[in-house]
Amino acid sequence: MQLDLIILLLSFILAVAAWIGHEVMLARSLVKIAAHVEQTKSQAMGLSDSESNPRTSVLVCVRDGQDCIGNLLEALKHQEFNGDWEVVVIDDDSSDETWRMLEDFQQNENAPFDLKIFQLRNTRPGKKEALQSAIDHAKGRTLVLTDADCLPSDFSWLERMVVPLEAGKDLVLGVSLPRLGRAKGVLGALQVWDALRIVRSYVGWLGKGHPYMGVGRNLALRAKIHPGFESHHDLASGDDDLAIQQLLSSGSCATVALLDRASQMDSELPKTARGWVRQKQRHWTTASRYTAGDRIRLILPQLLTVLCLVSGCLALVAGFRCGVLHIALWIVVAGMGSAWLVAVLTFRSIAKACQTPDQWLHFGWIQPIGACWVWMMAITMVFVPSKQKW
Repeated sequence: MQLDLIILLLSFILAVAAWIGHEVMLARSLVKIAAHVEQTKSQAMGLSDSESNPRTSVLVCVRDGQDCIGNLLEALKHQEFNGDWEVVVIDDDSSDETWRMLEDFQQNENAPFDLKIFQLRNTRPGKKEALQSAIDHAKGRTLVLTDADCLPSDFSWLERMVVPLEAGKDLVLGVSLPRLGRAKGVLGALQVWDALRIVRSYVGWLGKGHPYMGVGRNLALRAKIHPGFESHHDLASGDDDLAIQQLLSSGSCATVALLDRASQMDSELPKTARGWVRQKQRHWTTASRYTAGDRIRLILPQLLTVLCLVSGCLALVAGFRCGVLHIALWIVVAGMGSAWLVAVLTFRSIAKACQTPDQWLHFGWIQPIGACWVWMMAITMVFVPSKQKW
């Protein structure tokens, strides 16, 4: 075989091995964190029972949420939380019946929490002004953040999120998965794959000592350490990941991730491809503000994917020219098949660690489509920026 073919095949094999190593590393890190959480769960709950809970504020920002805010407040009524707590809701310039519904709930419902509602008008794009207002009005020593279109997975959700803060942690990264609704068919499977891929990334890198983000739909922290949004107020997005990165940059923020079902917040995703792409575009606008190290860690698997494809295709062409196409084809097919099999198996372990529905365990097969989708999103971000601001 010619030297160029040998170099191409070696490059392909090394790229596949590096990609597999990356996948296995993050999956093992997430599974290890999940196992640790299960081992310490009973001990943490015992601490909660033996000490009085601090006053806690649940923060919710909503715009045009008449179809969902009532469901969230009703679900929060059933939280089994042994402590003084409040729910602070900011109506961010809604044009529907959201404010009226909030007033009716405040006046007519008998809830175990103190409901505080505030209304904002003519705010900037994004929800940072609304969230800052909620933080300013909150009286709790701990803050628990979620969204109006989410529902807690269990009656003990709030307690599970607050207990680590009582035990000395500063920041709790929770999980939010699209269990309330998603698209049908392959698009829905892709949405599940993407949601678990994101969990694997931020929880896995936390386990490796490089935390970089969380999700604002399920997040808890000590009120006194929230950094605010001044450093990135010009962006519509970034109220969760950029704020967390600013908080973590101090180097003294004790952070923990919770993966068990009781600590999760269930969410809903757009039912159409266009709606979902617009949502993802809005989320991705913060990527340019990530640190160089975080960007390298996040883009590395995508670059390895491209290197696998390019070197594999070039190796096939070189093998054809050298008359040994069958050898090159076997190596390339074996490498791609091994990578796909690892993706399927690691996805199953991640889905199992997050205690997802059984059918979700099988969505790892969509990895090739998912890789193409990630690159499509990256290209779309360059040429078709999102116009959706909230």
